[in-house]
Amino acid sequence: MKLPKILLQPKLPESLPEHAKWLSGEGAGSWFVFEKAENNYRITRYSPKGKFECENMFTCSEKFSLEDNFTMNYPSHCSKVTVIQDNLSLKFSVIDRIN
Repeated sequence: MKLPKILLQPKLPESLPEHAKWLSGEGAGSWFVFEKAENNYRITRYSPKGKFECENMFTCSEKFSLEDNFTMNYPSHCSKVTVIQDNLSLKFSVIDRIN
């Protein structure tokens, strides 16, 4: 059985902030940047080289803190984002499409 080729985390592109989070994928991957926007979150997705892919406003299913450590998880794309924080799977859903 052939194992999938997971794209390891590349060097963070200089154009992205240090707090960008990497999500590895099979043959691909993406950077995600989270920003607090009132009671919601602006999440922007970038290619491995830092090219803009999409940006939307999201709401979270549970209590989430940008100040606490978290990791990216699946599914995560331009319409849904999942993170693990404090051993909980937190799901973000689009409430407003920006780009």
